[in-house]
Amino acid sequence: MKIVKELSDQQLLEYCRTGNDKAFDILFRRYFRPLYQLSLKYVNHPETAEELVMDLLMWVWEKRKTDICPEGNFSAYIYKAMRNSIISFFRKKTLQTETIDLLHEETLSDSRSADHDYRSKELNASFLQKLEELSPQRRTVYQMSREEEMTYPEIARKLNLSKNTVKSHMSFSLSHLRENLDTTV
Repeated sequence: MKIVKELSDQQLLEYCRTGNDKAFDILFRRYFRPLYQLSLKYVNHPETAEELVMDLLMWVWEKRKTDICPEGNFSAYIYKAMRNSIISFFRKKTLQTETIDLLHEETLSDSRSADHDYRSKELNASFLQKLEELSPQRRTVYQMSREEEMTYPEIARKLNLSKNTVKSHMSFSLSHLRENLDTTV
C-alpha cells in the first residue's frame, strides 16, 4: 500500500471492498474524531455521540462490498449520513411510548378481545423461553440494554467487552427473538 496520507478515500474504499481491514482502520481513524465532534455538538452526551459514530462506521464496514458512495465524495457522504443518524436519534428519542402496565384498564376494555390476557401470557411465556435459549452472556447484554436501558458503551465497560462485541450480541439476540417468536399466539 502507498503511504497512508497519499491514499484517497475512494482508494481506501476499494481496498475495503476486497476485505482489507487495514484500509478500513485508516478510514476509521480519519473520520472518527470529526464525526464524533459533530455528533457531540448535537447530542451533548459523549457516550451517545460515540455510539452514533460507531454505529455509522460499523454500517460502512458492513456495506463495504457495495458501492457505498457512488458519487465519489466519501467525506460529504459520511457527514450527510452522520447528520441523518443524529436526526434519526432525535426522532426516536422524541417518540414517547408507554408500557402496557401504565395504561388504564378502562381505556383497554373496549378495544381488547376476550382472550387478550391469555394471548399476552402465552406471548410473554414464549418470549421468556426464547430469551433462555440465548447464551448467558448474550442474555445478560440483552437484559442490560432493554431492561436496564444501558447504552452499548456502558454495557461494554461493565462487562469488560468491546463495544462491537456488545453490538454483535444485541444484533444476534434481536434476530433470534424476531425469527423465533410466535407473535400469532
